[in-house]
Formats: sequence, C-alpha cells, structure tokens
Amino acid sequence: MKRTPFLPIISACLLTLPALTATAADVPAQVTFSGEADMPTLRNPKQVDRFDISLSDGQVVTNFSLQCKAGTRSFGGLVRSDEECAVSGDGFIINPRNPSQQLPRTQYSGGYTVKADGTTDMSGVRVNYLPLGKVAASSETLSGVLNLKPENPSPTAGSLKESILKRLRDTAGEGASLVDNRIDTVEIPDLFVPSAGFTSDKGCTWHGNMAFAYQTDSWFINVEGVCEGKTYTLKGNMPWVDSPNTPDRTQYNLVLTLPTAAATGDDALFAAPAGDGDLFAAADGINGTIYMDESRYVDTEVDGKVERLPMHSKISGSLNGQGVPLDTVRSFSQLIVLLSRTFFGA
Repeated sequence: MKRTPFLPIISACLLTLPALTATAADVPAQVTFSGEADMPTLRNPKQVDRFDISLSDGQVVTNFSLQCKAGTRSFGGLVRSDEECAVSGDGFIINPRNPSQQLPRTQYSGGYTVKADGTTDMSGVRVNYLPLGKVAASSETLSGVLNLKPENPSPTAGSLKESILKRLRDTAGEGASLVDNRIDTVEIPDLFVPSAGFTSDKGCTWHGNMAFAYQTDSWFINVEGVCEGKTYTLKGNMPWVDSPNTPDRTQYNLVLTLPTAAATGDDALFAAPAGDGDLFAAADGINGTIYMDESRYVDTEVDGKVERLPMHSKISGSLNGQGVPLDTVRSFSQLIVLLSRTFFGA
C-alpha cells in the first residue's frame, strides 16, 4: 500500500489545544477500514503474510502494515518456530480549522510474538509521537499480554470454549449434534492501546475475551474498554457471512451492545430480540460491517479440517459508535487491525 508522504513541519499557529478539544465532541463516532490482506502462508508456511490496512475518521488517519510469519513445526513436531508479526505504520491528525489538511503525528514500529501457549506480549509495539504545534515529541508502547489461539489452551480459554459449545448445543435443541466443535479464542486480561495522536485521546485499556465458533462462523465478543476514566462494557457477536448477491465477497457484521435491563451477563452474547421492532432499533454500542473481497482461493487444513480460504482480500467497511465516543470506537478498531492475522488471516 502506498503511504502518504510526510508533510513539512507545521507552524505552531495552525494548531492550538483548545481548538482540538472543542471540536472533538462534534466528530461522528465512525471509523472506516480500507486495505488489503495477502496470505501466501496458506500455501507455503515459509512465506510471509502481509496486512496493509488504513483506519480513518473525522480526526485521525492511521496506516498500519503488518508482516506475519506462521508458527511452524518440523522434524516430526520436535522443532517449533513461533508465530511473529512485525508492525509498522504512520498516522496523521486532521486540522479542525482546515479539514483538508492532514498533519503527520504518529509512527508505529516493533511487533509481537505468539508463543506455543498463546501468550503474546504486546509491549514490543511502539508509538512515536512527532512534535506538532506546542506539543513536544514523545513515545508510548502498547502494554499487556494477550492469549491468542493457543496450541495448549489455558484453563480460561478452555472454560470459554466449553461455555460457547454448551450454548450452541442448547440453541440447536435436544438431540441435535454439534458438527464442528472448533473454537478459536482471544483472551485479553489487560491491554493498553495508546492514543492515536490527539492530546485529548488518552488511549484505552481493554479486558475480556473473544471466541470464534466454526460451527456458526461467528465471533462471540465480551470486552470492556476503559477510556478516559469511563468504562464501556460491550457484548455481542460478529458473524462472518457471504455478502448478498456479490460473488467472492464475505463480510463481518458486528453488533456489540452496552448493558441493558433486558440483556445482562453472558446471556447478552446470545440475546434474542423481544419483538420484531427490536430487529431494526438502534442500540447503544458499536456496530458496523467490514467487507472482504476475496480471490486466489486454496484448500488448506485448519485444525484437522479442510477449508477453502482466500490468499488475498481487499478490505473495506466501517464501524460506528452510538452512546460510545469516537476514541473508543477507534481504539477497538485498532485492536482488530493489530490482530489482522486473527481476524483476516487463518
């Protein structure tokens, strides 16, 4: 993906902190995705997958590039190499006094390694903040450890898997068999995602878990974001489905809602609408659609079963917040992109 070149140093008179803060509440809580995923490891595990994805909203444009190699085993499984992802990219903030002007603000570097037990230390991902206006240069790192798809699941991952399988069996009805019991899990004990560039954006700390059920081709999501001292508890799902009337296009349909009197606890992951009107009602939370235009399909084995998967995808779409501020929607979107191999790979 061609990156936007850095602009010359901007005069301090273009930006003042009061102007930035005053306009933040007026910006829609919508984040747009665009980019590509190229996954040659589906055919040759010695190759490198690449994910070039941009996130843009009314305040910030961030271009992420991830290069990931798959974890492999050789010599009958005796020799193992860890999955690794290198992260790079740059970000620009939009001058509220001149929305056509994008000012260079962030540089991303570093990466992370997924160990055999799924342990993934995210502190190797660094954000450098370029000096701008009256604001000096600085830096931050992501902090916290994720547990991604483990070869040897932790007790928490195993419990989450069994809970979802039980609910799927209960939903299917008595006597029904669960054809596919494969579940991928993402545990988030404590992950801090730093600011995307504005001083008013303090970053978010995320807790919770996500699980992908192959039986339903759906992510079940239960996360909590703490952003600027406020907590947003978001529960729901993100099914992966074929796009209607569009060959070789699939989509994620994300619906995460804030707690209500009608849907609390883990049951919110499987909550059914009370009436037909609820199907079309706007709920507080984060929702949206991410499209994947797919090509170069190959048959590959995933956890013992053969799947037909694309080696290349063009990514588009957007996520929207209602009752959830832009900073939180942006941080959640960044989390998805930083885990591109989990959400867009195999």
